[in-house]
Amino acid sequence: MKYNFIKIENCGSLVIYKRPDYSSNYQGQFFHGKTNDGKPRRIRFSLKTDSLIDAKRIARDKFFEFHSKNGLTITSKDTVRDITVDNTFDYFFKKYKEDLIELVSVGEVDEKQISVIQSRYDDYIKKHIGDLNVREITTSHIDKIKIDLLLGRHSKYGRKLQTKTINGYFYLIKSVLKKAIEYQKLDKIPVFPKLKIHTTNNPNSYKPYTKEEIHLITDELRRISKSDIKKLHYDEVADIVYFLYFVPLRPGKEFLSLTHHDVKMITSISNNQRDEILVIDPPTRKVMRYRHPIPSHPIAKDIYIRRILKRYPRKTGNEFLFFNNEPNRKLEILQRKISKIFVKVSKSLNLYYVQNSTRNRPLYSVRTSNFIETYARSGQLDLTAKVGNSSSKMLTNNYLNQFSEMKVVEIYNKLYKSN
Repeated sequence: MKYNFIKIENCGSLVIYKRPDYSSNYQGQFFHGKTNDGKPRRIRFSLKTDSLIDAKRIARDKFFEFHSKNGLTITSKDTVRDITVDNTFDYFFKKYKEDLIELVSVGEVDEKQISVIQSRYDDYIKKHIGDLNVREITTSHIDKIKIDLLLGRHSKYGRKLQTKTINGYFYLIKSVLKKAIEYQKLDKIPVFPKLKIHTTNNPNSYKPYTKEEIHLITDELRRISKSDIKKLHYDEVADIVYFLYFVPLRPGKEFLSLTHHDVKMITSISNNQRDEILVIDPPTRKVMRYRHPIPSHPIAKDIYIRRILKRYPRKTGNEFLFFNNEPNRKLEILQRKISKIFVKVSKSLNLYYVQNSTRNRPLYSVRTSNFIETYARSGQLDLTAKVGNSSSKMLTNNYLNQFSEMKVVEIYNKLYKSN
């Protein structure tokens, strides 16, 4: 079997690789000395992780540990210690980016993340600390960056950034400095300020739509589709809204990239009852490393069988579930088209704007609705997060903060509405 060896830079013959027939974890190996018959001695070890970044770090540690324990001299051929390395922040940013590009190639990171970090670096970070030696970067530099980003000084447009975005800048800086630590050019990173994320300004905290409101929107979309021949596609948008309400996908590439190959039926027999379960495994997920197949709600199965398959029959399996016949099927353009239609109809029903607030309720709000419904049914935070390709912390902070409010309304309706 041919393995895909990944060479660890400046560590002699050290490589890491996977054995698909054995384990999903990475293995490491390097050569040192010779065997009794004069052949190069191979040193092999398990890295016990399926993460490329962690595997590289652990492999380097084991490489140095081996030489240290055996009292062997580490030559410039084997180690980074005797090789001249540029010590600037810019140099280690490039190394960090190279790692991300490798992660994209193996599907562990979304390709969009590369453009995001490059944009943030070029936008401000490079000008401020790019040419500095990593050892010269102090807390005062970080505080200056924080103030500039809060006041919009990083941009010629003077656009102030939200704390969540600023934390994204900080995460990038810390990741680059950790790369310098890997190369033993830095002992520790400076202290970073903790910026509180204001949930009301977080796009993930959009007020959810209730089940009744989803019905109103989908009914209106179907009514418009039947009454205006130029808007027949509104019926498909209605299917999308309903589908997203019952399947915890992000309203963008995650559902628009779905083909018939990415869905399958699994038979379950429990208590002498036979159920057909629609399982979805999107090829594009925001967090590919924690990707799990999604068992969908029975209504989502009905939408797929009764509507999607009739609209776009499975012939090769490569047909997209939604807007398969779109002439110019660029995901960003298609995503904006669907979102605009949803917003237009939501506004027409006076559902889009939140009263006494500057907030609104775009298509992304349907994801919040899904999480609340799923959590209410299961009562299990970890399980709800798992099927939604998210984390329990993210759900608690950004989605389920609306849960208690909705429960209060539900209790009110049960106690007093009938009176």
